[in-house]
Amino acid sequence: ANDWLPLLMVDGHGLDAAVGSLVFVGFAAAMTLGRFGGAFFLSRYSRATVVRASAVSGAIGLCLVIFSDNAVVAAAAVLFWGLGASLGFPVALSAAGDSGPDETARVGLVATIGYIAFLVGPPTLGFLGDHYGLRPAMLVVLAFVATAVLAAPAAGTRVSARGSSGAGRGTDAAGADVPDPPALRS
Repeated sequence: ANDWLPLLMVDGHGLDAAVGSLVFVGFAAAMTLGRFGGAFFLSRYSRATVVRASAVSGAIGLCLVIFSDNAVVAAAAVLFWGLGASLGFPVALSAAGDSGPDETARVGLVATIGYIAFLVGPPTLGFLGDHYGLRPAMLVVLAFVATAVLAAPAAGTRVSARGSSGAGRGTDAAGADVPDPPALRS
């Protein structure tokens, strides 16, 4: 979205360039709102639930942007896409740091995957958009978002890395110690 959304709205939905840019502002605002409001939901629901809900929101927004011929519907759908995209990367980093020993390696791997996607994704979408159009190119993004819906349970597991003194305990969203569910105890 950061690289192709305004052009997608102009070329794919026939909006004026200024309006296409305003649609991107709406996406960025929805993403910002999702990041700031995410802590509220993460403190009340599991990470897996929040990731799944975010991915579903992003998928709904993307489907409407890709398949709707109504420019107003597509522009409004960008808000769902922005909300859905807001928490995926930060929650994945958090889950990587909480999921077992060698937190640094896991967080580094998730960050590397995220930044490779950030570098490889836009040119790939541009290539596909040049050959097939930007709306069909966004099907690749939709496929990855749909994968996030299926992979969401992986974000919900927390394993304490504190050793025997902290065995059977984890932390909640505010950092307070809480017992791990019996299924996670060793």
